[in-house]
Amino acid sequence: MIHELKKLQTSTSNLAASLQSGVQGSASHIHHAYAEISSALLDVVHDLASIVKEKDLPVQEKMSRVGKEVQNRVTPILDTVKKAASDVLARSKESVPEGGTNGHAASGGQ
Repeated sequence: MIHELKKLQTSTSNLAASLQSGVQGSASHIHHAYAEISSALLDVVHDLASIVKEKDLPVQEKMSRVGKEVQNRVTPILDTVKKAASDVLARSKESVPEGGTNGHAASGGQ
């Protein structure tokens, strides 16, 4: 679980970097969103590690607490990432010329 969250954080970082290079006008917004998401993920990873490492807690209780943390904290973070990515994609589509994305006019049915 913690490993997956770290992979998610890395993936979020890569997504932010990719979006920054592709959408110049949104770079500041993306950077700010990434910083917030990254910070939130680090907090969650730290808290989940604490739960998992707790010695006097039965495994079932650890699983229950981890599940609740994921539901209450990770799911909203993922929703935030999805919304931010959708917003950026929507803005980038608005700035794409009507003829296409490659700078060439659309061909007539070929």
